[in-house]
Amino acid sequence: MTEPRAAASVLEWSNELLATRSLATLQAALARGPALPGETLTGSLMLVDARHELRLLLAGESVAAGPSTGLRFVDALAGVAPVLTALHAPWSGAYHAADHGLVFGSEHEITDLVLLPLPGGPEFQGVYAVGARGEPPAFAALGGAWVRHVGAQALASAERLFQRARLLRAGVVDPLTGWNGRQYFLARLREQVAACARHREPACCLVVDLDGLAAFNESHGVAAGDAALVEAGARLEAQVRASDAFAHLGEDEFAVLLPATDERRALPLVERLLEALRAAPLQVGPAILPLRASIGVAELDAADLPASFERKAVADQWLSEAHAGLHLAKRQGGDGYAVSAAGAASAPGRSARPPAP
Repeated sequence: MTEPRAAASVLEWSNELLATRSLATLQAALARGPALPGETLTGSLMLVDARHELRLLLAGESVAAGPSTGLRFVDALAGVAPVLTALHAPWSGAYHAADHGLVFGSEHEITDLVLLPLPGGPEFQGVYAVGARGEPPAFAALGGAWVRHVGAQALASAERLFQRARLLRAGVVDPLTGWNGRQYFLARLREQVAACARHREPACCLVVDLDGLAAFNESHGVAAGDAALVEAGARLEAQVRASDAFAHLGEDEFAVLLPATDERRALPLVERLLEALRAAPLQVGPAILPLRASIGVAELDAADLPASFERKAVADQWLSEAHAGLHLAKRQGGDGYAVSAAGAASAPGRSARPPAP
């Protein structure tokens, strides 16, 4: 009677994987494996991720990976166990720490192991490993197509959810720089409007536009302009706190969202952003570009929010006020900042320029 029950457990587990809608729930199902009632299995889907792209997608959903989570990533299978690189068909047998010790990390109670190579293409390579205590996993006795189905189902579910994560991320990530894009920032602004109303705290929005980059792009070509954009963005992002949101809005513009920050506390960061750009000119081939920027600052004061408001409308107006400050900074000559008169209590300001050489 064990084989029919094992087959039923595989089908139930497969249906569970098909129903998963997040990488977190996928991890839980992979870690549990197609276990019989009362049977304890330890599953680990190892995917080759030499460029760390899959790890970034997982981190984007705030999910951790590791040997004990059901889903882990490796730069190469040989680093885990040399036998994995020659695995072309399902294998089951006794667990040996010398050969399989890295497959499950610190797991030491496993006595029997099933290794299932993934029937994927060049993009998704790896192994689904299932360990058991005391006796082999029940599903291993099914053999043939049933055992291969377990590995194929693990891979298919992982592929589906990682492709979904890619699609979701593609809508919010700028393809040129790899930073969060405009749609991401607009969504974060709407979330912050709600947080400001809930906690009765201020927040600031900064819009940063690089001075002279359009002319540099026209004079030296698109590739040089893109290099300048990426370098400037990297310098700006390095100054931003982990709790802040940083995005590339498009063309020469970046934006920063500062939660729980009023205008007074935001201005020192604005100065650091400007100084980070001024620190050194950018050289792209024979071309040299002094990096400078204009920054618009707009504060959202929770006290100004009406009793009933629409988050999107408030967020759009907030970003417009930051752009108004940006345009004022441009009119003042650039290489400085201005605070939106509509969005803050104080008058437009300006950062100190470095002395002329």
